[in-house]
Amino acid sequence: MPSPQRTCVACRRVRPQAELLRLSAVAQGWAVTLPGERRLVGRGRYLCADTPGCWAEKRLRRAFGKQAASLSEALLARPQPEQSHEPDMTNPLICQ
Repeated sequence: MPSPQRTCVACRRVRPQAELLRLSAVAQGWAVTLPGERRLVGRGRYLCADTPGCWAEKRLRRAFGKQAASLSEALLARPQPEQSHEPDMTNPLICQ
């Protein structure tokens, strides 16, 4: 069964959900889940996992408002999926 399609909030491209980062609202801010990791409950917003251009603050403002700057910084500082050896499901990235 193919992966459901989702839209990246930055570039508006429709892609399979398995190719996107999922950002979930948590009490501390936003938690980022890499493709293949266990998802947090609740509604999420999606960003292209392989396109760091989608993580730029300017592109995130529409979806995240004031939190776009800190979210962009945290995403750009995080190792890209190809560089990580195993998903870290115990410590998701949380941005305020």
